[in-house]
Amino acid sequence: MTADSTLAATAGDTRKAPALQVRDLVVRYGNRRDTVRAVDGVSVEVARGTTLGIIGESGSGKSTLAKAIAGLVPINSGTVAIAGPDGKPAPAAPSVGRAGQVQMIFQDPVLALNPGRPVWKSVVEPLVPHRPVIPRRLRDRAVELLGQVGLGPEFADRRPGQMSGGQRQRVTIARAVAARAPLVMCDEPVAALDISVQAEVLRLLDEVREAFGLTYVFISHDMSSIARIAHDVGVMYLGRLVEVGPVREVLERPRHPYTRALIRAVPRIGLDARDRELHPLEGEIPDARRPPSGCRFRTRCPFAQEVCARDEPPVETVAEPAPGGGSAHRTACHLWREIQDGTARPRTS
Repeated sequence: MTADSTLAATAGDTRKAPALQVRDLVVRYGNRRDTVRAVDGVSVEVARGTTLGIIGESGSGKSTLAKAIAGLVPINSGTVAIAGPDGKPAPAAPSVGRAGQVQMIFQDPVLALNPGRPVWKSVVEPLVPHRPVIPRRLRDRAVELLGQVGLGPEFADRRPGQMSGGQRQRVTIARAVAARAPLVMCDEPVAALDISVQAEVLRLLDEVREAFGLTYVFISHDMSSIARIAHDVGVMYLGRLVEVGPVREVLERPRHPYTRALIRAVPRIGLDARDRELHPLEGEIPDARRPPSGCRFRTRCPFAQEVCARDEPPVETVAEPAPGGGSAHRTACHLWREIQDGTARPRTS
């Protein structure tokens, strides 16, 4: 992976010291004959106190990216550097093992919590890692942390099975705060919740980020969740970032055909029938063991031309950072200009 073919994502005000720097990250599964490059040359940089959203279909590699950054799966090449509480970059880590630097909030809080423990013990578990017995003296601290996420002291001694999905996810958020890790990886944290609870948990996540100066990487397949919580968004397809930039800029003026397709597929409520029409992506995401040549999206792209099969698209800046700071809007598409001005016409079936 060459430098000019790697799309680097930069979230938030670029004048701030980055909390996370990832360079040319590659994660492979399988063996030499049957290798899946789940993450293939991804570079990201996230400013302290901001949220970078990563969106894409199932199989795009976004959850593997989150686990690799957190040190939950080994990486084959590239580096991950996470700044410590003092803001100074910690040594770049090429493999598993970033305890204390990253906390995870998973999609399913049921699986993330010990069903046999009262939740107060799960909250303060990061304070006494690798200890099978949680000291009783930490219960008051757990009650305090639960209160910061909107749960009263009566919840401290409940088991996860005695709580709703939204309440359980609040417990995992309290645990992330207790860990005091500078970076929190949020892997589909509201996907398993009722829609009525999702907005409440997203608001809580944002309030906790501001109150404690946390930095988030927020993984989701839901465009509305990304729009609500992220400062910047990276669009991932088949192991690579294909577009990245300020969330409003990308969602209102998408340049990559894949991003356009994802946005058009979002259901909308409106009186006009055209507003209710869905535009699903045709075909399925290709086998990551045998990705298409050139642009990986070309097999599903209605604008694809010969150059898309022949050459990997270069990364281009389509909009410079806003005055006073922020991030640039970048995309990896041979035809983004022609698509934007209407001279490239989609194929019709």
